[in-house]
Amino acid sequence: MIKSYLFFFLFFISVQYGFAQLEAHLISNEGWVKGNLVEIGINSKGVYGANTLNKPVSFHNNRETDNNLFGFIANPLDDGWVDYDGDFFSPGDPEEGFAIEINGVNYNNNNGIDVSQIPGKISGVNVISSDCFENIAQISWEGNVEGLNIKRYYSITQDGLFIQMTTFIKNLSDTAKSNIFFMHNVDPDNNVTLSSRYETNMELISQASSVTDQTCLVTASQDALSTPQDMDGSNVSLYAKNDKARVCFGGFNNRSASDVWNGSGFTNTEGSITNNVDEAISIAFNLGDIPPNESIRFTYYYILEEVDESFVPFIVNAIQDNPSICDGQDGKLIFSGLTEGVSYGISYVDDGVLVPEENYIADSDGVVEITNLDAGSYSNVALNFSGCDTTINTVFELRDPEPPNFTINKRDYTSCANPEGELVFSGLTPLTSYAIEFSHHGILNEPQDIIANSYGEIIFSDLLSGVYTDFVLEQYECITTSKEIVKIIGPVTPTSYQIPNQFYCDEDYDHITQIDLSILDDFVLGSDSASTYIVSYHNTEEDAISDVVLNASDYTAMGEVTYVLYAKKTHNGSGCYSYLPFTITINLPPVFDIDDTLICLNSDDTVNLDYQLPILYTGLSDATHNFEWFFEGVQIPGESSSQLTVTSDGDYAVTATIIETGCNYIKEATVYPSGPPQLLDVVVTSVPFSENHTVDITASGYGEYVFSVDDGATQQSNQFTNLKSGYHTFQIIDVKGCGTVNVEKLLIDYMKVFTPNNDGYNDYWQIIGINALIQPIIYIFDRYGKLLKQLNPNARGWDGTCNGKVLPSSDYWFKIIYKDDNNIEREFKEHFTLKR
Repeated sequence: MIKSYLFFFLFFISVQYGFAQLEAHLISNEGWVKGNLVEIGINSKGVYGANTLNKPVSFHNNRETDNNLFGFIANPLDDGWVDYDGDFFSPGDPEEGFAIEINGVNYNNNNGIDVSQIPGKISGVNVISSDCFENIAQISWEGNVEGLNIKRYYSITQDGLFIQMTTFIKNLSDTAKSNIFFMHNVDPDNNVTLSSRYETNMELISQASSVTDQTCLVTASQDALSTPQDMDGSNVSLYAKNDKARVCFGGFNNRSASDVWNGSGFTNTEGSITNNVDEAISIAFNLGDIPPNESIRFTYYYILEEVDESFVPFIVNAIQDNPSICDGQDGKLIFSGLTEGVSYGISYVDDGVLVPEENYIADSDGVVEITNLDAGSYSNVALNFSGCDTTINTVFELRDPEPPNFTINKRDYTSCANPEGELVFSGLTPLTSYAIEFSHHGILNEPQDIIANSYGEIIFSDLLSGVYTDFVLEQYECITTSKEIVKIIGPVTPTSYQIPNQFYCDEDYDHITQIDLSILDDFVLGSDSASTYIVSYHNTEEDAISDVVLNASDYTAMGEVTYVLYAKKTHNGSGCYSYLPFTITINLPPVFDIDDTLICLNSDDTVNLDYQLPILYTGLSDATHNFEWFFEGVQIPGESSSQLTVTSDGDYAVTATIIETGCNYIKEATVYPSGPPQLLDVVVTSVPFSENHTVDITASGYGEYVFSVDDGATQQSNQFTNLKSGYHTFQIIDVKGCGTVNVEKLLIDYMKVFTPNNDGYNDYWQIIGINALIQPIIYIFDRYGKLLKQLNPNARGWDGTCNGKVLPSSDYWFKIIYKDDNNIEREFKEHFTLKR
C-alpha cells in the first residue's frame, strides 16, 4: 500500500481517551487500549498482562480466570466479538516479556519474574487521530538499566489485527555500551481456554538474511474447533522488517537475547515447521554498540491473523522524544509509517513563536524527524503535501528530564566495630546513574557516580556518626539540592581517663623488666564498671586502632629509659573505644653494697666492749636517699641513716630508696659472732713421767682458733707434743681478733739430777707436779734398795740426807704409788742422781 498523505493526532493528558472505536486508559500504572479488533493490557513492567481486576468495563472477557492477567485478544472475523481469539498466553504458566542484553548480561522484564530487572513505568496512554489516516491508540512505557534509557510504544489501529511495538534505546551514560541485543519472548497458548490444548503449530515463514531480505516472520497457530467461538482457529506471529532481526521457535522461558538471535538451542531456519508443541516463539535484534548520547530505534509486531511474508502492516504513528538532558536541544517529534522519498511541508508554533514551514523528506523507513527541539509547547502544526493540507491545534509538550526527586532516610548504628550508619536516597529512577555529593561535618565528599538499585535507591553504607548536609544529586544534567540536615547517631564513645606517668625500677640495671600493666586498669576505667568495659594496652597508636594487644599482666619493658604506651577502653557491647597515651619511665635502683662483718663476744655471749662495735656502711648519701634497716626481718626503729652500728650478731638488711625516683634496692649482710671459746679443755694426754709430753686442747665457740704454748709460734693444730715436764702456758687465740685465752698446765715428771748445796737451785729433789697426782706415796732408796726416805707430797722434797747424815753423790731410786683418773692404782719406779 502506498502512503501519500499524513495523519493528524490529538495528544491528551487525561487517563482515559476515546475516539470513534478506540479507547486508551491508564489505571493503577497499567495501560489499556482497545480497537475494533484488538484489545491489550500492558502492566508496569512494560509487559503484556495487566491485572484483570482493573479491566475497563468496555473490554471483552479474555477467557482467563486463574492468573488475573489480561494480555491481548483479537477478533479476526470482525463478527462483533462472537468468535474471537485469546487470551494468547496468560492461561496456565504465563510466559511473555522482553529482555535487553548488555555485553553478555541479560536484564529481563517478564511475567515469570517477580521483580523488574529493567525498572520503569507506564509513561502515558494516547489516542492519536488523523484526517488522513486510521486513528491509533497507544501506550508508552519508559525504563532504565545500566545507563540505557528504554522507551517502548505499543500501538493499535482502529481496525487493524496487529500490535505495533516500537522501541527506542538511548545511551545516557558517558561510556559506550557494547554488544547490545534485544529480545521479545512469548509462549503462545492461543485458544487453550476453548481447546484445552496448550500446543500450537510452529512455522518459521521468513528469516532476515541480508539488507535486501529483511522480513522476519514466525507464527504459532491452532486449528479451528467446531464451535461458534472458534470457527477459524487462531494465529499469533512475531514480525519485523529489519536486517538486524531474527526469529525462532523453541524453548519456553527464554532469557538470553543473544542466544535467541544466534538460534542457540532454537529452530531458526526459514521454512521450518513443527506441529503440536508447547514452545515459545521469539524475536531478537542485534543492535551492536551504542556510543554515549546515541540512540537506536526498531519496530516489530504481533500479527493476530493468518499472514505470509508478503504481509505489510499499515500504521502511521507519531512519537515525541523528549530532550535527554535538562536544557537539552535533542528533543524530537517523530512521524513514522510515511511514504519513503515524499516531501512534507511542516510548520509549527514553538512556545508561541511561529517556526516557518520547512520541507522534510521521509527516509527509507518512512520516517520524518523534527529534531533539535528543546523542552516546551509545540502547537498549531500545519502540514502541506499533495494528499492532505491541514492545520490543527494539537499541542505537544516536550519536557526536560525531571530533576532528581528523592527523599533521604538514615540508619543509626549500634556497633563501632562495624559502623553501619546509612544514608538512603530513595524515589530515584532504578538502575540509572546519578552524580551525588554531600558534606560530613562540613567537609564536602568527592562527587560520586552511582547507579540506583532496582528499587530506585542509592545507599551509602558503613557511615560514621555525624552531621550530613549539602546534598546534591544530578541526573541528565538536572540538579536537585537539599538543605536537609541528617544526623547519624552512633553509640557513645567511652571516656578514657588519663593514667599518671608511671615509674618502675629495674633491678638488673638494663631497663628491661617485667611490669603488670593491669594494675593501671582502674585509672582508665574511672568510675565505670570493669564488667562493661575492656581495658587493653598497646605499643603504638596504630596498634590501638588495629587492636594489637600487649600482655598486660606480664609485660616486658622495652629497654629504654622513657617511652609511651597507649591504654584503650572498649565497650563490651558496641565495640566503641577511646585511647590515651601514657608515659613509662624505667629508673635504676641505687648501686651499693653492705659487707658481712663480725662482732666480738665474751664466752657468755655478751658483747665484748673491749673491742669496737662493727658498722655496716652503704656508702650512699643521706641527702639523696632514705634508708630502712632490718634485723632478722624486723625493722629497727629509729634507724634511717646510711650506716648502722651493730650491737648483735645476726642477719641484717637495708632498703635504700632514691628520694627523687622512689626506686629502691635491698641489700643484706650477716654479722658473725666471734670471741674466746665457750667450751675449753686443755688435757695432758701423755702419762706422767713421760720423756715427751702431749697436750690436746678442745676449744669450741663462735670463733676460729689457733694455738700456741708459752707465747711461741701459733699453730692450727690443737695438739702439742714433745713437751717437757713442768709448767706450761697454752694460748687459745681467736684468729678474727676477738681475744686470747691462757691456760696453764703442769706436766708431771721427776728431777733427774739435784744438787743439795744450798745455792738456791735444785737443792731439793721432788716429783714435778706432784700435786696433780691422786694420793701419791713416794719412797726413796739407795742403789742397794735400802729405804732412805718416804716423802711428804706436800713438802719441799728430799734434801739428800738420811737421818741427818749427808749422803754422798750417787744414783738413788724412787718409787711412787698413785691413782689415775680412773681410780686405778699405779706404780712408777726410776732412779735419779745426787751431785755434790
